Amino acid sequence: MRGKCAIVGLGVTEQGIGIGLEGRELRARAVDLALADAGLPRDAIDGYIRAHVAPEDLRHMGLSPNFSVSMMTGGATPVFAIVAAMALIEAGQAEVVACVYGEAQSAAAITGKPDIVSYGYGYPMLYGLLGAAATHAFHAQRHMHLYGTTSEHLGAVAVTQRDYAVARPGTLGFGKPLTLAEHQASPLITDPLRRYDCTRNTDGGVAVLVTSAGRARSLRARPVFILGAGTGHNIVNWHRGLVYENHDNVAPAKARALGQAGMTLDDIDMAQLYDPFTISPLMQLEAYGVVPEGHGGPFYAEGGARPDGAMPTNTGGGQLSAYYSTGFTGVAEAVLQLRGQAGAGQLHKAETSLVSGHGMNAGVQNTWAHACMILGRNP
Repeated sequence: MRGKCAIVGLGVTEQGIGIGLEGRELRARAVDLALADAGLPRDAIDGYIRAHVAPEDLRHMGLSPNFSVSMMTGGATPVFAIVAAMALIEAGQAEVVACVYGEAQSAAAITGKPDIVSYGYGYPMLYGLLGAAATHAFHAQRHMHLYGTTSEHLGAVAVTQRDYAVARPGTLGFGKPLTLAEHQASPLITDPLRRYDCTRNTDGGVAVLVTSAGRARSLRARPVFILGAGTGHNIVNWHRGLVYENHDNVAPAKARALGQAGMTLDDIDMAQLYDPFTISPLMQLEAYGVVPEGHGGPFYAEGGARPDGAMPTNTGGGQLSAYYSTGFTGVAEAVLQLRGQAGAGQLHKAETSLVSGHGMNAGVQNTWAHACMILGRNP
């Protein structure tokens, strides 16, 4: 699999809260930007995957692909979509597949009509357990109990990612530094998660174009090669009675992705991890073996995830401080870093990146899907 396919077009629309655009317009704009980035005509897209449960109305985009698929496994969907795109290309069903997300997430909050059903995570919803914050708080509480992790450690995650976003135009955190004291003073949302431990829903669109490595080399934009990918599901830890100790089932995803890439963690320059809450990247760094179990908090507090740290992580601010695009946030940042287009946030060493996604559930809370990719500047 290593290097057989590449990302050749990236389109990221304006990102924000209440920007006044509908989801389908955001998706159309993202596709337009990705096509311009790749230097491809509209009819080059012969496969389309939407990261959502609803089908896409392709008429307003002027697209006529061989297939249009809707896919949803929460924040793991973008990586799954790219893996599916590779499989379809390898199977001869398409040459250029668009993987697209675009939603006006803040609209429900602005209009006062939130979709309560989408905030349920399995049958505990019947007893009042609602919202991703409440379910992720279980992971945080368990981690604190087992390892002595503190709210200040979670705050170090928030501050680190905000420091990345401060210098990145277009992010929610641009020009808005955050201190640990401000984190600690922010309101408690669901114990132990405070306001700055939580992402905010934003409006925006992201599209990536996937094609074969051979075709990628002939296009305008510098290709970013897909070196390996892997998946895992936390339902296995529910059966084992260990679901809260594990943010995800990372082990099989890590083994498959690194195995396909022929790499080890020592070969990874940065991590772009799905971060709905501060506990999430902290626990993933442990699960991937960047640090031992229980050491994620001190790792962040001591600067390990910063640009000069052992593993620069969520270098554009992540979903906590950049924008929320249900998993495409990390994909987009990895592409920018690997192309050398991250501006003031460009890392000195950016040859490879780990990207993860996380979300949905398997019928009960915290049984999250997990997916990861290894992306590289060279095949």
